[in-house]
Amino acid sequence: MTAADLYLRLSDARLEEALDGREAKLRARAGELGWAVNEVIIENDLMPGNGDGTLRPASAWKRKKITTPSGRVELRTVRPGFRRVLDNLMAGRSRAVLAEDLDRVLRQPRDGEDLIDAVEMTGATCKSLSGSLTLTEGGTNDERYIARIMAATASKSSADTSRRVAAARERLAGKSYGGGRRPFGYRPDPGAPKYRKTLIVVPAEAAVIEAAAGDILDRKISLKAIARDLRERGEPTVTGTRWSAETLRAVLLKPAVAGLAVAGERDAGTGRRLQVLKDAPWEPILERDRWERLRDVLTDPGRRTNTGNGNEPRWLVSGFAVCGVCGGRTRVAGGRNRAAAYIGAGCCHVRRTARAVDDYIAGEVTGRLSEPDAVGLLRPAPRPGIDARRLRAEARKLRGRKTAQMRLHAAGDIDDADLAAGMRAIRDRLAAIESQLAASDEADPLAEFRDGRPAGAVWAELGIARRRAVVQTLIGAVVIKPAGRRGQGFDPATVFYVWAEGV
Repeated sequence: MTAADLYLRLSDARLEEALDGREAKLRARAGELGWAVNEVIIENDLMPGNGDGTLRPASAWKRKKITTPSGRVELRTVRPGFRRVLDNLMAGRSRAVLAEDLDRVLRQPRDGEDLIDAVEMTGATCKSLSGSLTLTEGGTNDERYIARIMAATASKSSADTSRRVAAARERLAGKSYGGGRRPFGYRPDPGAPKYRKTLIVVPAEAAVIEAAAGDILDRKISLKAIARDLRERGEPTVTGTRWSAETLRAVLLKPAVAGLAVAGERDAGTGRRLQVLKDAPWEPILERDRWERLRDVLTDPGRRTNTGNGNEPRWLVSGFAVCGVCGGRTRVAGGRNRAAAYIGAGCCHVRRTARAVDDYIAGEVTGRLSEPDAVGLLRPAPRPGIDARRLRAEARKLRGRKTAQMRLHAAGDIDDADLAAGMRAIRDRLAAIESQLAASDEADPLAEFRDGRPAGAVWAELGIARRRAVVQTLIGAVVIKPAGRRGQGFDPATVFYVWAEGV
């Protein structure tokens, strides 16, 4: 029997479930042709992301150097599945190829030439379920001619569709949601009219975004720590993959979460296309100025960007507590056969069971937060006379005026002096607004503990990164002293701490 490869390509259908029934149809047709299946090759237009299980779109136009069946080294679209089909033909592992349709196999005329060469050189056969692709035992002149015409037509149709979609996105930017995978925190509004599509906030996901922004901006908690907490809590992502620092960063940097849409505009002076942000027709999860502060932090070139989790603290006071003998920092060490313990990072003067130390400190912290005066503990002083919502709205209008002034200048309606004066006035007012907002937005270090619930219940809901931040807010220092005689169990007296000022 003729050995055949079955080729399936996913594009708009991003999930493997989209293959249901499709492979079965190819197998059935192969059986009718008397072909034995050599390999089922699935080309998914998603490629592995950053080694964390995530996927990213594979560009239809991104190319790399390959060796063609005729032996030439040329540039081709990155399609490992399609290259495997050709390799199997050239190596004699298969003598036929069966696909669903010609445009499922060929994305560009150059791909068509490679397939035609491979089939002609090996005498193989290539067919599609739709009948649009037929190359019989090397292909006849007519079959190769038709394949070339069909490949060129499919390529032009794809390019035309891409151009129309891009033009529509540009035309509707800021007026309508462009579709595609929904941004985390939102879902498409099913009742929105055509060309006025919008998004609806998903409250549970919005809470994740707001909490993550607060942890990064107000509590200096790392992306890795927040992502690990989300994994441990079982919070789902849009695609169902596990949270990573990279995934969380991408979610927080999306302009959509600030109620913004990205639009392309041509600069009137240079004609170059510029990416600008426009107000979108959906509610923001983060106020624009807060999102911009978050974006500045996450895109800071000096920010540490290592992707491993090995240096991320997993215990309550590791790196914070000090050795009671020499004053050096402590770390947690342990192994398969030995319980985790706090030890001197460089001295090994002390060794105390980590779980016992953490439970003791946690008990002291929640006890302090349960006292009657804790409701006002370290609460930021109010800033009277500052309407943060009004100031943010004014700031958004001022940014819009900056763009309008530049357009007037480009059109010749205002001269250089008018533009400079107008921009200076806008900058001065924006600086004043930002100063007022900075004063009014002082973070509450114990915000979760203000709603009247028992402190222990609130503590139990927090991830380790947030617990560490609370401990370091309330406690000024933790000193771990050497234990007494062995076998006496944990002695709280050997863990000394002092409250922070004002606590």
